[in-house]
Amino acid sequence: MPKPLAVVILGAGPEGTELLTTLLNVSGIEILVIADRDSSSPGFEVAEAAGVRMTSGPVRLPVLRRADVIFDAGGDSKLVGPIQRNKLLRPKLLDGPATHLALRLLTQYRQGQAQLRQTERMTVMGNLLASAAHELNNPLLVVTGYSALAGAHFQDGSLAEAREDIKRMAEAADRLRVLMERFLKFGRPASSSDVPCDVNACVRAVLRRLEPDLRRLEIRLVTSLAPALPPVFADPQAVQEVLVNLMTNAREVITASHQGSMITCETAAGLNDTTGRYVQIRIGDDGPGIPRVHLPHIFEPLYTTKSPGPNTGMGLAVCYGTVSALGGTITCDSKPEQGALFTIRLPAGEPGGTGRQGS
Repeated sequence: MPKPLAVVILGAGPEGTELLTTLLNVSGIEILVIADRDSSSPGFEVAEAAGVRMTSGPVRLPVLRRADVIFDAGGDSKLVGPIQRNKLLRPKLLDGPATHLALRLLTQYRQGQAQLRQTERMTVMGNLLASAAHELNNPLLVVTGYSALAGAHFQDGSLAEAREDIKRMAEAADRLRVLMERFLKFGRPASSSDVPCDVNACVRAVLRRLEPDLRRLEIRLVTSLAPALPPVFADPQAVQEVLVNLMTNAREVITASHQGSMITCETAAGLNDTTGRYVQIRIGDDGPGIPRVHLPHIFEPLYTTKSPGPNTGMGLAVCYGTVSALGGTITCDSKPEQGALFTIRLPAGEPGGTGRQGS
């Protein structure tokens, strides 16, 4: 398994900050330290949030020896000079122009990856809209049909029946609203203001919201959260929405089938030989499971195995779209009568550090 590329950044000014932010979003890279003699440099704020080690003095020799690449993003002779004079370290050093070129290439790579993901999402969105006409048409027919009935009932003085017609129209209109919200969420591009996100904090926030209802339904919640997870770069609200969708789905399956009584939630960190470090979230249940014939389709928009009702068939599609937009993956393992287990993997930043410190 190839080890991550170890990087040192010299300079936490504007270019160093941009380089740090870019590298934190590239898999397979470990940032050993960022150095700048000005402790108020903007890069230190980003590094602290991401758990990257910092120093306001020269980087220690053992750390420099571990590095595969040393980026000079500040041109500070006090930091760069000792490296230039060391025959073993000099080949690792990329000076100002080389650093600028590397930054441009990495930025273009990130933009290309984001555009590719958005293109894939829009392709799926086009297919979704093509197949949504029937789904949207049903509540529209209900509205138009009951509006005609309500008019007739008002004319003959049947007010009770007219009120019932209006109630049915309101229910159909609400279903239209829910469908459109789901469509918009599925097609919305990923946020450009993603921040270092604590996955365990997201899980705890969701558990606080759902635990009272699960307790009322006598569904046991079992959690196992790994300590000191590295951050992921995401919108915390987006991560929480995915977790709420998956746990709510598990709750509905258990209550509808009267089978099972437990939902599990686990977090862990891992390392993939091609994509680098990741944070893993697993949400499972001991319900009836998903038949094998349905498994390949569960993330498709409007596909549902549930009985007719308020479900739109968009919950898992929204989860898939959100996770994909964050550069992650979501999969499901299930066997009949053995429950379902959803596994999410999100690209991780640097492991949690101990704040600003010397190296």
